[in-house]
Amino acid sequence: MSGISTHILDLTLGRPAAGVIVRLEQEQDGQWKEVAQSQTDGDGRVRSLLPSVHELRPRRYRIGFATGEYFRAQGIASFYPYVEIAFTVDDPGQSYHVPLLVTPHSYSTYRGS
Repeated sequence: MSGISTHILDLTLGRPAAGVIVRLEQEQDGQWKEVAQSQTDGDGRVRSLLPSVHELRPRRYRIGFATGEYFRAQGIASFYPYVEIAFTVDDPGQSYHVPLLVTPHSYSTYRGS
């Protein structure tokens, strides 16, 4: 089944980042358009960011993570108020899993499976 999913791991605390607001956008005619907004579950995951009424298409997408709000809720100062990851969907028949590894002062990502 194709789609877009994500999960966030808080490397400072060594656990999933629950309750992070996540926004999915797609690029259309040079403009970013919001497709969906969600929140990570207790396991730090959003299992399906793409609404069932929206078809996955070959184009650029961007996931935004409200990391500053997440750390602020824990009483931790964060250098990055927001993290955005842009990526390209080449084959709409595939699944695209985009994880985020985060600390208050760094982040990393990779193409997951």
